[in-house]
Amino acid sequence: MTSGPRAGNDDGRRLRRPHLILIERRVLTEPIVVETEPAGRRPRPTGFWRGTAFYRGESYLRVLADRGCFDLHRVTDVDPWTWRTEGRWELTAELAAVPVRRPLF
Repeated sequence: MTSGPRAGNDDGRRLRRPHLILIERRVLTEPIVVETEPAGRRPRPTGFWRGTAFYRGESYLRVLADRGCFDLHRVTDVDPWTWRTEGRWELTAELAAVPVRRPLF
């Protein structure tokens, strides 16, 4: 979730994003072209081209820590007066790690 004016709806309430469960459908190895947003020392991916279709996306980082599993989201804020950007990280989810010893399917 982001903070600031874009984080809520018109009456100021925070918008809720749906929880996602990600399941790998198949393994892919195909060339793609990644579009990046130049921000600081390392450009951030904003999406990618797969053939002639563009897939817009956001960058998340999954962290397996000694005290749990978490998803982090990199947010870039732009000052509307100076157009200077400032990056920060937000904690977006606490995850449950479930070990699987045999194939599910």
